[in-house]
Amino acid sequence: MNYEDMTKDELIKELENLNQCVFQFEKSEAELKQVESALRQAEEKYRNIFENAAEGIFQTSPEGRFISANPSLAQIHGYDSPEELINSITDMANQLYVNPEDRMRLAKILHERGAVQNFEVQMYRKNRGLHWISINVKAVKDKTDKTIYYEGTMLDITQRKATEKELKESEERYRTAIEHSNDGVAILQGNINQYVNRRFIEMFEYDRYEEITGQPITKIVHPDDFEKVTEINRRRQMGQSVPASYEFKGITKKGRAIHIEVSATSTTFRGEQVYLAYLRDVTERKIAEASLRNERNRFQTLTENAPFGIAMIDKTGNFTYINPKFVEIFGYTLRDVPNGKTWFKKAYPDNNYRKQVIATWIDDIKNVRPGEKKPRIFDVTCKDNSVITINFIPVRLLTGEHIISFENITERIQTHNALIKSHKELESLNRAKTKAVNHISHELKTPLAVIQGNIRILKRKFRDISLNFDYETLIKPIEKNLERLLDLSRETDEIFNVSRELEALVILDDLDRLWGKIEMLSDVPTDIRNHWEALKDWTNHHLSGSTQNYQPIELFPFVKSIMDKISQLSSHRNININVEGESFLFITIDPAILRDIIEGLVKNAIENTPDGGFIEITIEQKKDKIWLHVKDYGIGITEENQQYIFDGLFHTKETDLYSSKKPYDFGAGGKGLELLRMKINGRRFGFDISCKSKRCIYIPTDQDICPGNISMCQYCTSPDDCKKSGGSVFSVSFSA
Repeated sequence: MNYEDMTKDELIKELENLNQCVFQFEKSEAELKQVESALRQAEEKYRNIFENAAEGIFQTSPEGRFISANPSLAQIHGYDSPEELINSITDMANQLYVNPEDRMRLAKILHERGAVQNFEVQMYRKNRGLHWISINVKAVKDKTDKTIYYEGTMLDITQRKATEKELKESEERYRTAIEHSNDGVAILQGNINQYVNRRFIEMFEYDRYEEITGQPITKIVHPDDFEKVTEINRRRQMGQSVPASYEFKGITKKGRAIHIEVSATSTTFRGEQVYLAYLRDVTERKIAEASLRNERNRFQTLTENAPFGIAMIDKTGNFTYINPKFVEIFGYTLRDVPNGKTWFKKAYPDNNYRKQVIATWIDDIKNVRPGEKKPRIFDVTCKDNSVITINFIPVRLLTGEHIISFENITERIQTHNALIKSHKELESLNRAKTKAVNHISHELKTPLAVIQGNIRILKRKFRDISLNFDYETLIKPIEKNLERLLDLSRETDEIFNVSRELEALVILDDLDRLWGKIEMLSDVPTDIRNHWEALKDWTNHHLSGSTQNYQPIELFPFVKSIMDKISQLSSHRNININVEGESFLFITIDPAILRDIIEGLVKNAIENTPDGGFIEITIEQKKDKIWLHVKDYGIGITEENQQYIFDGLFHTKETDLYSSKKPYDFGAGGKGLELLRMKINGRRFGFDISCKSKRCIYIPTDQDICPGNISMCQYCTSPDDCKKSGGSVFSVSFSA
């Protein structure tokens, strides 16, 4: 540009332009300086943030090396400086990650998404300790979309993870406790069930949680208490005062009414105000309470109407209750005897006797356990000064209280004393009668034997001389009646023997009971023990059979051998006897006792079975017992008489006393002594005997007569008919 050719105006304008350019240049230079200053400040600020950030800030290569790291990152991983971290970690996947696959997974997500937030992974610290890290990272790419590096932040979340774990475990514990609680638990929002536990479902007999959750609480409330529960819930939601716990009648899915005790409190659940309710099934308790009330009412009714006096005494000795019968017996009211001290003074006015009673009472209190009874008999002076005998039955309760029943036994004692006196007089008369009969029996034996001998001599004399009359007709009735007298003498001896055995057995039992009481007193001296054993041995001599003669016996062949003898003795009878049983069944017993049992039962069966009839003898083992059954198909025993068959001297007909029939004859019978002796020996030697019988349907009473031969029976046309009509079975069981 040539300034020389310009006009003045043009020069001025150009100068203005130049001035403007200079101004713009100066302005741009100032702005540049401002930008540079701001940049330096931003860079300083970023560096401060980078250096002092609480989070670890990093840049890493895609291959897994740190490009840059701030001090916090080094500190997080336990290194002294970023430089140490960068230089130490050359392979992040294997050096830093606990599971190298996590690094691969992170890289894959970054490749797909470009950034990852809150990626949680477990890493190693410098000392190989484990910690949890949360990573926020993004991929930095060039213009060709190639990843240059990764940059982001790391945060140590180990404490948070531990807290979360503890919280999770705590929640699991509480959930387990609630789910397995014996009480139903519900969380209600308003009137709706938001949550119920397993016990709640079971309590109301539902199958699935969905049947209850989301439903109003009134679904499980019985109509009887619907208004009550609704009102309490309404008042609770209004913030008004409600009972901390209450009871209502519930109803199950099956329509069963149950009693529920519920307690509820306000709490927060998922940020909402809710009610936490605990429900307990108290149906059994309510039933028990009702039962207890009924029992209490029943007890009160019983005590008020009891036929004996009742008093309740507390542990301090005060009378808290006496029933009307107590007042009736003694005349004393509760005002008269408010405590034990007053009672003892009035009931036992004699000082010495009172001391004795009090001492006994104190001793019983010390030694009697709760629930244990220890009856005592004392004489008591009543309000009208009469003296009566009372049976006291005190019972100590666990609470320390006592319930005492008072039974007036004055008349019973008087009756008992009179009975003892009469019994002694009767025993004296019985001994005199027994002596007299025994004496007469022995005295008759000699003259009867003499008469029997003289008759034999007369018969020989008559045979030797010629007589004009039939002397046999004269002598036979004498012989018959003489034989009957001799049989009565023998039977009388047998009765005495059995009676003596029975008395001896009773005495031995009494001795054993008395010995038990003696041993309770103190240690028994040896000489007294020896005398006692000698007394028992002497008494045992009056009993037949002995354990000293015990030997093992095979039952079946033993029975067969006895049946051979019985067959000869009963050969005049037409009876079919069948013996069946198992071999090698052994029992241990005195052979004489066993022989008496078998002979007695078979003889009894034959004498009650008509000719043409049947008898079955069976031997068997059932569990730990060996059984002998003797079964006849004879006339049987009436139901009325069956209870007496083991009593001895029992007769269905009085004429049996004068029967001239011989043993094993039909209807000969006995005096029941064999069965009585069997029963006695059973008690002594440990076997049992029993009888089952059915009276012949054609002769139902004792007055009806069997002809003794089936062929002569007007009702039976065959032995089978008789077999079905009646019979008896006697069973004896021995220990195997």
